[in-house]
Amino acid sequence: MLPRDHNLPDSYYKMKQLMSQLGLPCIEIDACPEGCMLFWKDDVALETCKFCGGERYKHVPHRRKKPRKRSALSKLFYLPLAPRLQRMYASNATAKHMTWHVEHETKEGLMSHPSDCEAWRHFDRCHPQFAMEPRNVRLGLCSDGFAAFGKFGKKFSCWPVMLTPYNLPPDMCMKSHFIFLTLICPGPSDPKKRIDIYLQPLIEEMKELWAIWDTNL
Repeated sequence: MLPRDHNLPDSYYKMKQLMSQLGLPCIEIDACPEGCMLFWKDDVALETCKFCGGERYKHVPHRRKKPRKRSALSKLFYLPLAPRLQRMYASNATAKHMTWHVEHETKEGLMSHPSDCEAWRHFDRCHPQFAMEPRNVRLGLCSDGFAAFGKFGKKFSCWPVMLTPYNLPPDMCMKSHFIFLTLICPGPSDPKKRIDIYLQPLIEEMKELWAIWDTNL
């Protein structure tokens, strides 16, 4: 995918063109600056928050004859999960490990992987049809905030949400290239109890994947 001699493109525009060929989109969703709601689906046309009344767009004086595209005060960045899961099965190097959680040997009283614990077995008992297919993906979700601008940005933090497929053995599922960044919750402060607002696109996609179970999705 890189140009000749493995040099990076000399502009951001050319880089975006190159990355678009990977088929891994990034979806931008406008959000209420206070974290009350997302401007998507039935609320995509709203210009103010229906809970706190906050503005959706920045107020910029028009100094040009041609109107400028309005910029949202807060944005959620969402990277869809399905294309990443498809690639796990498109490569023989990873596809053969996606059933490890069923095939590996377990020792009573010793937990080396989440599949060894009672919570995993309880899930299998509650959803036997899902558990029958070892290739069905088991995901772990985690999130933590960080100061995006180092010591100069103590008052501004971002909260990435990441997923990792627990089908893989321990020495793979904890490696960075198998940890999928799916959401970047906007700052300037942590989402606290409102993180479920930002998780909506991810939950919507996971519900769709749960219902369809289609590798061509």
